[in-house]
Amino acid sequence: MRMIDSGAVRSAMTVGRAAYVLRAALLDGLDPSDDIPRGSADLPRGKQMLLMPSANRDHVGVKLLTVGGDPWIQGAYLLFDGPTLAPTALLDGPALTDLRTPAVSFAGVLEIVSARRRPGAPLRVAIIGSGPQAVHHALGAEELFGDVEVTFVVRTPREIDCDVPHEVATELPADADFIVCATSAAEPVLADADVADHAVVVAMGAHDPEKRELPGELMGRARVIVEDGHVAETECGDVMLAVEEGHLERGDWTEFRDVVVKRDLALELAHSGAPVVFKTAGMSWEDLAVAVEILSRV
Repeated sequence: MRMIDSGAVRSAMTVGRAAYVLRAALLDGLDPSDDIPRGSADLPRGKQMLLMPSANRDHVGVKLLTVGGDPWIQGAYLLFDGPTLAPTALLDGPALTDLRTPAVSFAGVLEIVSARRRPGAPLRVAIIGSGPQAVHHALGAEELFGDVEVTFVVRTPREIDCDVPHEVATELPADADFIVCATSAAEPVLADADVADHAVVVAMGAHDPEKRELPGELMGRARVIVEDGHVAETECGDVMLAVEEGHLERGDWTEFRDVVVKRDLALELAHSGAPVVFKTAGMSWEDLAVAVEILSRV
């Protein structure tokens, strides 16, 4: 069995490459609704273990992460051969997650952002948060879109270790083109009025039906994309709290797979004249797809 540490994971894969790996899986016929549901277990002292299994024709994999330790998130991804079920590789879990999570963000809105982009102008990227996911979204934005102006939006100004040239602000820049919410907040981190009609918003920080990063008013005004309908209804407070409040109708969203497979649909969303929101929670098939590609590159 091969051991693939964090350095090898990062050398073999980038956010942009991983985004195209995910898109290729969907274009090849993968249906996220067939994915194995993920699970969790409460541990002593308020800590938690997350279990994310998935399987396809050629491989089986499971990511095990612990939350609440030191470092806060730790774990590993165990990859098996599909036909024999023999273990083939063990990958660093946090490094895989750092790549997979922003890859999902970009894979779902790549054509929409590109279609809305101002010709000859830098893409104005606003990232709410300053942790690893915020930084990896900045790296992915530069890799995929080239000329970008990145602003990290934080409560208290601080230095952020990110190789992409950036600014740090305490308020969302006006007229941001691409907004990423990468926080641990339980309540909205921006207001509906902060988001221009041309903006594309990704909300990936809240993974709980009672927590949200976006206000219901924005969800009601926007064209909404979700990874999967069942995941949206069971794990995504951004979506279901908006439904409960009457801002959004249940099922009034587009799924990730359809946006990738149906290019005309992506372009219709791009030209809708309304903000586009992509709400993600992370699914097990995404880790499997990226892990298999990493194994082929090391």
